[in-house]
Amino acid sequence: MKKKIIMIIAVTVAACILFGGGVYVGAASNGAGSQNDPVVSLSYLEYRLEQLNGAGQGSTSVQPELSSGYKKTELARGERFMPGEGGVIVLYSGKCTAVGNLLDLSSSSVLKESSGIPAYSQILVPDNMSGVVASEKTVLYVIPGE
Repeated sequence: MKKKIIMIIAVTVAACILFGGGVYVGAASNGAGSQNDPVVSLSYLEYRLEQLNGAGQGSTSVQPELSSGYKKTELARGERFMPGEGGVIVLYSGKCTAVGNLLDLSSSSVLKESSGIPAYSQILVPDNMSGVVASEKTVLYVIPGE
């Protein structure tokens, strides 16, 4: 009887070791962390965005233009930002509300005065009197208007 119990335990331990090794080899062969891996951490994304923005060029509010035409803009709580007619705003982090009426191009909707700006949506500014006001420290990516 003791030999059966020892044999069952030994087989179970061996199966766990083989299964664990298979999972490890399978994960490594799928290219975890490679270009084919669909999972990206927030810290990696922020690191890459800082590289694109020219990190280390001082702590100015508006940083150099990205190749896509967007400029990184940081707002303090209560600060207003009016990009001008035809400008585009993308809320990257923080919270802000609409000043005037804005057009959410991502959801094809109108954002009325004082409504919250959805994160990562492209917001079109239809006139010079519209923009956003930050409810907390906020990072925007902006294509300035006229």
